[in-house]
Amino acid sequence: MSDAAAITLKTYGRLAEQKLAIPLQPLDPQAGKARVESFLLRTGRPLPRVVVMGAEVALRCRQVDECGGTATGVDGSAAVIELARKLYPQGEFLVGDARSLPVATNSFDGAWTESVFMHVPRAEVARAMSSMHRALRPGGLLYVRLALGEREGFEHSAQGEIFRARWDATEFEQVLNSLDFTLQHSETLPDNEAGMFFRREY
Repeated sequence: MSDAAAITLKTYGRLAEQKLAIPLQPLDPQAGKARVESFLLRTGRPLPRVVVMGAEVALRCRQVDECGGTATGVDGSAAVIELARKLYPQGEFLVGDARSLPVATNSFDGAWTESVFMHVPRAEVARAMSSMHRALRPGGLLYVRLALGEREGFEHSAQGEIFRARWDATEFEQVLNSLDFTLQHSETLPDNEAGMFFRREY
């Protein structure tokens, strides 16, 4: 794990620990649910298995499960996974690095990565995507929430440093094309971000 990823995981781990120390707010099952439903429909599977990573992992796992899929949540921070289990006790959660997922090969119909690739240095994206490719079945669907722009580096937060990478959407698409992912759909999100749906071809 690179220093950038390790530092970012520690920061999000501290944030999770702070949330665990106070009464938890219940999940809002409707927040962002339309995007999850759209994703599940695009998998083309009646009962899709989905690996879920990134922001709101507990909420997204609950939404996948409630919409007829089967979710497995993964995060590199043990505290984030502990928080997810408390927020959604019925869910399945694993501690693991997105660049080396602790799951079987060809085991998922979809991968919902939310903000994961905002925190992966550009030089490491190919490695992370190789892990996604391995986890997905041929024809599997990958969702990426991408921060748009040119800057790459650390940003300060109250909990610590967070690494963020911003991309030109066309450049990101070209990188994924070289790794056997084809863009299926892209949508504009708030805060100068894009939601991008990619298909694993082979």
